[in-house]
Amino acid sequence: MGRSDRDKDMSKAREDIRTDSVEATGKTVEKALEKGLETLRARIDEVEIKILDAGQKGVLSIFGARDAKIRITRKKSGSGVEEVVDEIARAIMECLDVNYRLFSEEQSGTTYINIETAGVDGLLIGRKGDTLTSLQHLIGRVVSKKMGGYQRLTLDVGGYLRNRHEILKQKAIKAAEKAKKTSHEVILEPMHAAERRIVHMALTDLDGITTYTIGNGELRKVCISPAKQEEGRRPGSR
Repeated sequence: MGRSDRDKDMSKAREDIRTDSVEATGKTVEKALEKGLETLRARIDEVEIKILDAGQKGVLSIFGARDAKIRITRKKSGSGVEEVVDEIARAIMECLDVNYRLFSEEQSGTTYINIETAGVDGLLIGRKGDTLTSLQHLIGRVVSKKMGGYQRLTLDVGGYLRNRHEILKQKAIKAAEKAKKTSHEVILEPMHAAERRIVHMALTDLDGITTYTIGNGELRKVCISPAKQEEGRRPGSR
């Protein structure tokens, strides 16, 4: 593949990654919708749908048949947080000469925003999510200042946090099962405060298990203990 072909492919990838609205066709409106949602990588509740052409089956489903055509557009957050984050993300991506796509949703009073890029997700996430944690702190401060008060915001890149949190929940449950089976405490690897909170919450309603935090500094450890070992132990801070 020559340089011009690579440039064309990269240009197309960048064009695709920033798409927030697409037109899709199919034998029925439902089929067109399936294609459009797949292209946007969105759920039906995240988009607005406009039917451009309902299509026509034609005689014997062959002669005069016409595909349905729709336009689906990703919904924007009404809180204003997404617009501020988009402004910051645009400045960062322009420096990196990379296009991106941003979408958001509300989750129990928190605005969850996921950024997808054309090839630099790993750079924005960093080792064990360190860069993403710094971005979360920085962007959160800027958003709160621009919005005139603290805003609950979760920043993600390429769905990393969602995947990471699911892995942590599963790891916590397995560790709890081991603690109950062996009657010994299980200590997990050092984690940031947000990740420790995920572990604590995942085991809150689990009978026979208690959790606490040990160590100093930001990367402290979660200890998962059988409830019977609670007595005589000085609980740590979560």
